[in-house]
Amino acid sequence: MPNNGLNLRLVSIAAGLAAVIIIAVAALATHQAEEAALPVSQPEASDLITTPSKSNFGSIVWHKSNIPAPSTPFKNGAGAEVSLLNYKGKVLVVNFWATWCAPCVKEMPTLNNLQARLGGADFEVLAISQDREGARVAVPFMDVNGWNNLARYTESAARFSKDAGLRGLPTSLIIDKAGNEVGRVEGDTDWSSPHIEQSLRDLISES
Repeated sequence: MPNNGLNLRLVSIAAGLAAVIIIAVAALATHQAEEAALPVSQPEASDLITTPSKSNFGSIVWHKSNIPAPSTPFKNGAGAEVSLLNYKGKVLVVNFWATWCAPCVKEMPTLNNLQARLGGADFEVLAISQDREGARVAVPFMDVNGWNNLARYTESAARFSKDAGLRGLPTSLIIDKAGNEVGRVEGDTDWSSPHIEQSLRDLISES
């Protein structure tokens, strides 16, 4: 009988220890699951460029810091290679477009008019076609649509758009007189907007 009582106590102690271990393991598993469910901290966004959101799609996003614009070559209307280095001293709106891009075609008349209003020694719109067929397709298309204020620029290999980090068409880069990208528009916009035009005039007036 005494042995039976001792055995019962040992069994009771063992059962208690087992219960404690089970509770501890369950608590640890719950804590790990809660930690896994917490949002992972992401690296801070680059100070060089503000990532556009849906709310500013089609609006100018001004960069926190200026970005040196790519010096990737593209072709002018005479078929000669040029780069943005050839246009230093001018404020530029560098627009990437294609004949097959409906939003690009919708936007282009406002770029054509912008060039008519502001174009000169201090400002130019560079509308660079991304059509793979190059000038053979882009130039007649521009002629038919009467976009005669815009010079005919092409870059059929899409190297420039890749170097500039484009995410789609149309995209426009705003370049200051020193050759830095200071802003960007992703998506089509109305370049006849008084607000946009005044922003560009302010940039042109900067020395």
